[in-house]
Amino acid sequence: MAAINVKEAVKAAKEALLDLYEDDPPAAMALEEIEKTEEDGRELWAVTLGFYRNKNVAVKAANSIGAIYNPVSQIEHRVYKTLFIDAVSGEFVKMDIRQVQ
Repeated sequence: MAAINVKEAVKAAKEALLDLYEDDPPAAMALEEIEKTEEDGRELWAVTLGFYRNKNVAVKAANSIGAIYNPVSQIEHRVYKTLFIDAVSGEFVKMDIRQVQ
């Protein structure tokens, strides 16, 4: 069995993320971490990607004229996802939220 290398794993992870977030494309995607791991006897590449997403957030500004006319603003949030790629086939397996402290 031929195994995929680290660059192929990162490419597969980025493609999977772009496909999954097709309706809300991530901005400024960057590789954050990568490691080879094993789950249920299966070798996986764990590829963590960071990126920005736009989310609507209600403005809570008391006594603000602006809050009356513009109650919602766009705020960018940096999020991190770990995508697991099969180390042999290169197929996407799953995605987890990566909490950053």
